[in-house]
Amino acid sequence: MGEQQQILTRFLMAPSQQYDASHKRRIDHHFTDDVLFKPAAVLIPLVPREHGFNVVLTRRAEHLKHHPGQIAFPGGRFEPQDSDLITTALRETFEETGIICQRNNVIGQLPPLATISGYMVTPFISTISNNYAAKPDPGEVDAIFEVPLNYLLDPKNIHAHQFRLRGEPHRVYAIPYHNYSIWGATAQMIKLLSNQIWEDKK
Repeated sequence: MGEQQQILTRFLMAPSQQYDASHKRRIDHHFTDDVLFKPAAVLIPLVPREHGFNVVLTRRAEHLKHHPGQIAFPGGRFEPQDSDLITTALRETFEETGIICQRNNVIGQLPPLATISGYMVTPFISTISNNYAAKPDPGEVDAIFEVPLNYLLDPKNIHAHQFRLRGEPHRVYAIPYHNYSIWGATAQMIKLLSNQIWEDKK
């Protein structure tokens, strides 16, 4: 079995994981119990390359209201015309990056993640063509790039940073890659995926 198929098999068969508990505490501090989070979805696009899968990421445009300049998976909020959140993820990915992903290439999802900006984001994992033609929407993103999946999932590359908020310990994650720093909700999703399917290569 090739490495790419092994990764997909581990994802499909591995037990579901939970996000870092301190993230939920930060959300609980920020919102009241009756808050209604706005539904949203992102796509984690896996590109088959010679050495294994790469992951497509974007850098959000600097003029955006929410999370300007941050590294993110393509995606956005649910719109009334969307039949479901998979439709949201595929539509937003195409609008932001020009990348076409077929619904039958979606292999699964991670648990929804609440964000400080008031969204409940569901990540979907999908394979895409290695011949995709990226056409970034300058109103949404200012860069599209790939990172090897094995690099992102390797726990050695996921740096935990500790701090205290209202007297409680908290943890956030950051993943450096060349001139990029992946943090926030995107790093939380990658950390969960690493917990779920990473196997030590030693």
